[in-house]
Amino acid sequence: MELTITLAVETGIAILLCLAVFWRKPEYGLFLYGTVLGFPDLAIPLGTAINLRLDDALIVFFLLRSLLWSPASLTPGQKSIFKWQMFLAATCCFSALVGFARGTPPAPYETIKMIGCIAILIALPRLLQSKRRLRFLVAGLMCGGVALLIQIWQRLGSNPADFLGSFQELKNAAAFTTWNPNTIGQACMLLAFAAGLGSMVYRRSAMNSVVWFCLATTFALIPTLVFSRGAGLSIATGYVLFLLLTRRWKLALCFLLIGLSIFVYLRNADTELVDSATRVDITTGEGFSHRFDRWDMAVQAIRSNPALGHGFGQEWIYLSGVGSEGRAHNAYMTVCIELGFGGLALLLMATCRFLSSGVSLYREAETRAYGALLMALIATVCMDSLASSTLYWEKLPTIALSIGIALIGICQRACAPEVPRKASAPAYQVFPQHLRI
Repeated sequence: MELTITLAVETGIAILLCLAVFWRKPEYGLFLYGTVLGFPDLAIPLGTAINLRLDDALIVFFLLRSLLWSPASLTPGQKSIFKWQMFLAATCCFSALVGFARGTPPAPYETIKMIGCIAILIALPRLLQSKRRLRFLVAGLMCGGVALLIQIWQRLGSNPADFLGSFQELKNAAAFTTWNPNTIGQACMLLAFAAGLGSMVYRRSAMNSVVWFCLATTFALIPTLVFSRGAGLSIATGYVLFLLLTRRWKLALCFLLIGLSIFVYLRNADTELVDSATRVDITTGEGFSHRFDRWDMAVQAIRSNPALGHGFGQEWIYLSGVGSEGRAHNAYMTVCIELGFGGLALLLMATCRFLSSGVSLYREAETRAYGALLMALIATVCMDSLASSTLYWEKLPTIALSIGIALIGICQRACAPEVPRKASAPAYQVFPQHLRI
């Protein structure tokens, strides 16, 4: 008993010392935050679907620090994005309160997920206000990404091509206890974006460029290796778009050749597995994992209440009640089901403001690469949202967008013209009556 109390006291003291260090040097906390994202199974279950992770606790700490330690004010680009994001958050909260009042509360998982994403949107951009802090976060994400890659490799075995079964079974085998295959795609989206950002905020050299290209390419191709087709296509499209916008034609061609080589290798290793994953028929919906059927049910749900929707967190409750096989797996349809076309308009306005800020950075020579990266990120997220709920209160895409918002603020502050200081007033003034005519 005494040993347990002593261990608890020592652990508490160690945690307090770490928090004190993170309070003064938040970059170290950001490094730890990025690293622990690569260990999804290190979680404390709170119920059937809610899990508490170390990164969640760190976000609460970052949020508290940003509120008590007033950072620099937001730039105009950040304010325009925040305005629409907070309008959407307020609409979701009001809809949830109405649901509680009517006796149809939203699912606890959806509510907790939304609150967590709002905390990320508030905390990270206010904390990431220098390139030094960005470098620490990117380094942590790269460490977590490498750890995630090793864990996926261990789950699939030393040779994924020897896996016997359908590609859906392979996807499930690569997933974690608290992550589904779609979440792996979202994680790779964040990691590829972080690798692209790292190539800009770290010292530029030929060796560093090769390292960052290899990291970004590896993370971008992980969804393809585990047959997460939608995420793989979205990330590849965004990656190629970024390389084309920055006029890196050779690297774009190299990435496409690497992807094609991996596809040829997998097909030669297991032709039946690859053919079943690439067999797609748009007219019948074959190969879309029953998404056409789910979208038909989602359209019916939207038509039943297009203006106000059925309430926040009511998507699965409503669709399961009308006989759907699962969620809509489309962020835009999900928003329409829950919040109506008004909620969709708010989501699109926040997305357009993010894209507009990226375009404005792309027009300036000093920030062109950052603008291209932001445009590629929002293109990837929007494309992936066609077959998943990526854009609507998902943690990992929200982290990527929050880093993008922070990057907008850093670039706009760096490009802002310096305001000249007022000249100091003279020690004395000569009054008119003392002047000679």
